[in-house]
Amino acid sequence: MDLATVRYTVDDHVARVVMNRPERRNALDYQLLDDLDAAFVAAEADRDVHVVVLSGAGPSFCSGYDLKGSYYITPPEGGWTVGNSLERLRGIEDRYKRIWDFPKPTIAQVHGHALAGGCYLQMLCDISVAAHDATLGHPVVKLGGVSSMPLWQVLLGPKKARYLLLTGRTIDGQEAERIGLVSLSVPPEDLEATVDALAAECAAVPPGGQRHNKEALNTDLEVMGLSALFRYRGAMNALGRLQGDPYES
Repeated sequence: MDLATVRYTVDDHVARVVMNRPERRNALDYQLLDDLDAAFVAAEADRDVHVVVLSGAGPSFCSGYDLKGSYYITPPEGGWTVGNSLERLRGIEDRYKRIWDFPKPTIAQVHGHALAGGCYLQMLCDISVAAHDATLGHPVVKLGGVSSMPLWQVLLGPKKARYLLLTGRTIDGQEAERIGLVSLSVPPEDLEATVDALAAECAAVPPGGQRHNKEALNTDLEVMGLSALFRYRGAMNALGRLQGDPYES
């Protein structure tokens, strides 16, 4: 599969989706967002794929949305309005849910920076393994505004989520494991081997049963209202984009 900003390969029932903009620390621009969609569509359609590993080429997993241009950052011609901001964030919500609702297990292999939108990507995966020296968090909240990702309090609980989201602090992989932002943290030299072993274990489970299991796990959270949280967070983020200072009293 030939994509401009993603390397996509399949081997031993494992699809490897490697974000490949190392010169930009895999910042999410228009092309990378589109290529990630295409890779996950291909992996879902391929019956030989039992599990997907998401990783990043170069020094970082993903530094977040590209400030030079992306569906998330760049306003439409004429600027943001209530209508186009809600429409744009609805599209971002669909991209998040493509990974969250993916019917096969997903594993994030996190090294270097996983910040803002980059941290969102690993949160959306079923299992995340971070190097001890990885840096995770959402420092852009220091500028004010609402995260479009609803999983912070779901994964971390209110106290730890608010500790990160009200300060913009970042944490390393070990602390991320301790508070539940990732599944596991390992020394950097063990990261690839650890992910490979986990992928092999997931791939060895009969795919029909694995899909049934994931459907049940996701439905648990749907019953708790997760879809509404995705919609609400997107709407809150969208309305914060309106011209002028939306927080001015």
